Amino acid sequence: MSYSNVHVNISENQQQKLKHAVDTKSPVSIHLGHADLYGGDDVLALTNSQVNRMTKAFQNGKGITIKMSKRQVVHNIKTEGGSFRC
Repeated sequence: MSYSNVHVNISENQQQKLKHAVDTKSPVSIHLGHADLYGGDDVLALTNSQVNRMTKAFQNGKGITIKMSKRQVVHNIKTEGGSFRC
């Protein structure tokens, strides 16, 4: 599966949730508000479908819930030195 790196803002609570998912290698869902969708310091590796949904949500002024599979969570560990500062 192909992933694209996207810069977003992730809150401390969401970082803890992602860290727990990494530690347990389990799927996770996080909600990103409209202001968090682009230009942040955190990097997530997302599928093309997730990027398209995120772009549409951003254009419509809405947030989005990203559901990440176990495989995607594991891939995010390798993205740009740990992606979400785990």
